[in-house]
Amino acid sequence: MPKYLFFVLVILTVVKVQGQTKEEKINTLVNTYSNTDRFNGSVLIAEKGKIIFEKSFGIQDFQTKIKNTNQSKYRIYSTTKTFTATVALLLNEEGKLSLNDKLSKYYPDFPKGDSITIENLITHTSGIPGDRGPESTKNEDIFIKSISQQPFVFSPGKGWGYSNSNYYILGYIITKASGMPYPKAIQHYILDPLGMKDTGFGFKDLKDKNKTTGYEYLSPHNYREAVVYDYDHPHAAGAMYSTVEDLYKFEEGIKAYKILNKETLKKAQTPFKTYDFGYGWHRQIIKGRTTIGHDGAGPGFISRFITIPDEDISIIILSNLKDNSVFEMTDKIIAILSGEKYDLPKKVNIGTKYEKELTGLYQSKNSFFYILANDNILSFKETNEGEGILFTESPAKFYINNQIGDRIYFEFKPDSKGKNTVLNIVIKDKIVKEAKKIDDHFLWGVTGSATANGWNGPDIKLTPTEKNENILEAKNIPLKSGQIKFRGNNEWTLDLGINDNNQLVQYGRNIDVEPGTYDIIFDTTNPVRPSYQLIKKK
Repeated sequence: MPKYLFFVLVILTVVKVQGQTKEEKINTLVNTYSNTDRFNGSVLIAEKGKIIFEKSFGIQDFQTKIKNTNQSKYRIYSTTKTFTATVALLLNEEGKLSLNDKLSKYYPDFPKGDSITIENLITHTSGIPGDRGPESTKNEDIFIKSISQQPFVFSPGKGWGYSNSNYYILGYIITKASGMPYPKAIQHYILDPLGMKDTGFGFKDLKDKNKTTGYEYLSPHNYREAVVYDYDHPHAAGAMYSTVEDLYKFEEGIKAYKILNKETLKKAQTPFKTYDFGYGWHRQIIKGRTTIGHDGAGPGFISRFITIPDEDISIIILSNLKDNSVFEMTDKIIAILSGEKYDLPKKVNIGTKYEKELTGLYQSKNSFFYILANDNILSFKETNEGEGILFTESPAKFYINNQIGDRIYFEFKPDSKGKNTVLNIVIKDKIVKEAKKIDDHFLWGVTGSATANGWNGPDIKLTPTEKNENILEAKNIPLKSGQIKFRGNNEWTLDLGINDNNQLVQYGRNIDVEPGTYDIIFDTTNPVRPSYQLIKKK
C-alpha cells in the first residue's frame, strides 16, 4: 500500500524542557507538532501496565470542525496484519490449520502452490507479488485470478518481500479453516474476548459520531480528503479501524496470553530466520531500543502500534492525516521516556516567492519528482519511491525522516540563471540523486480505456487556456464508453481519480465515461484540490 503525503514545513529548535514531568514533556511535544500542523490524531503511552499519557489533537473533520477525542475511530491499515496473523496462529493451536499446510490445499491451481506454506504467507516469504489495486481485489475469485497471473518476486521460501497479497490470501484461508467469514473470525477470536467494542471493519459505511475523516493534505486554510476504500481493499491486509484505547486492550490482552499461549506468542514476535518480520509482528530498532509491533499507513491515515518489551512501554499513535512526522514524534517520545535530549518543531514561512520557484516537475536519471509548495507546505512524490511532506532547515534545504529515523535531505540549488532548478537528494552528506527541473507544472493529461490510446497512453494533453494558466483544457476530444483518470507527465506517479463525492483524489476510482465528443476542463486554481468538468458536445 502506498507510503506518505503533503506535510507542513518546520525547522527544529533544540529544546531542553526543565521542570516538567515525562507526561508534561510528551504533551508539550505532541501539542507543538499539532500547532505546527504536523500532527492530527490521538496518542496513548503506557509504561509498566499503566497509561501515563492519553490525549487527542486536531480535528476529526475539517468541514464540521469537530475535534478528535480519545474515542475517535481511525483506519489502522496494515496494523490489521497483526490481527490476521494472530487468528491464523490461534487456528493452528486449535488444529484447524497447520502452518505447514500448502497453498495448494486451498487453491489447487495456484502457481507453485505446492511450494508455498501458510508460514510463508504470514512471514512474507512466499514470493507472491503485491496486489494491483482496488480493481483487482473486489472479491476472492477476482483477486486469486489476478495474482495468479503475476510473476513471482522470488522463489517461495528463498527470500523476503513485504506483500499485501500474502495477507489477502491468509484472510481467505482463515474463512475456510474457521468456517466463518474473516471479519467474524477476528470478532470471535480477538475483539469479543478482549472487549474491543470500538474496532471493526466496513469503515466506509460506518455511521458513528466518532468516525474520523482521512486527509491527504490538511492546513488551517486548505484540505484534501483521501479516498475511502471499500471493505475488500485491503481486506485482511489492512481493512480494520480502531481507537487508541482498543489497541491498548489488544496489546495488554496479547501480553497476558489471553489470546495466544506463551509459546505461540514468543514464536510470533521473534523474527523469522534472518528477517526483521515475525508472524505478523515487525521488529524495529528505534533510538537504540528493540521494538515490536506493526505500523499501518494508507490514504488519509497512519497507525503506529509498537511496544518496547524490555522496558514494558507501549506507544500507540493514530492519525487521520498521513504525515510521516508520526515516526519522528515517536523517536522523541522514546527520548523523553529515556531522559534524553530531543527537539521541538517550529513553524516557519516559506514565502510565496519560494513556493513558486520550487513547485514543478523534476527529472533524475531514473525517476521524476513532483514538488508542490502551497500554503506553507512543501510536498514531494517520486516515481516508484514514495511521497511525503518535508521539514525545512533553510529556504532551499528540506528534509524528511524515514521510518527508522534516517534523515533524507532535499537541497534545491540555483542554476546559472540563479533559479532553484536543481534538486539534490542527500543522505549522510552524500548526494545520492540529482534531479533537474523540467517544467513549472506537472504536465497533466488524460488516460484511460475511454481514450483512443487506452491506459498505456500517450495521454490526451491538457494545455493552459489563454486567459488563465491554472485552467487546463482539451477540446473536441472523442471518447469511447469506458473510464478515464488524470495523471501527470504521462506516467503513474501522480494520478487522480474520484471519491464518492466526485472530488479528485489520489488513488481515487476511475471516472466512468459515456461515448461522445467532449471538452475536458481541469482546474488547478487550488493546486491541492483540483477539479474537473467533462462537457459533452451536442
